[in-house]
This record gives sequence, structure tokens and C-alpha cells, in this order.
Amino acid sequence: MLNEAIEIRELKDSDDDATVRYEVYDSDTGTSLGVYDNYEDAQYEVESMKSSNRAVWDDAEDADPGAE
Repeated sequence: MLNEAIEIRELKDSDDDATVRYEVYDSDTGTSLGVYDNYEDAQYEVESMKSSNRAVWDDAEDADPGAE
């Protein structure tokens, strides 16, 4: 996963345009990484993924281990 490929997209409910949710999206693979009710939660997830990637690149302990 490329750090610069992770983005936050705004999702609007078609029935209620006032309802907005936020999707963490990997534009490199075209995969949704999660949908959040507020921007802060989505931003936290993006930062968590990026710090986990940096830890792996620096040969540190992975803060968010998964299948690799």
C-alpha cells in the first residue's frame, strides 16, 4: 500500500444529503479500507496505517500487524 494512495472520500447518503460519511480509500488498489461517521475517525485510521507502514519500512515493530 502506498502512503500517497490512501485518501479520504466524502460519501453522501442519496436519501439525505445532510448525512455525510467518510471512506478511507486506497486509490492504488481501488479498495475501500473502511467507512466512518466522522472525519476525525477516518483521519485517525489514515494516520494509523501510515505510521504502521513507516514502522515496517524502518524495521521496527509493526503497530498494526496483519497478513503480509
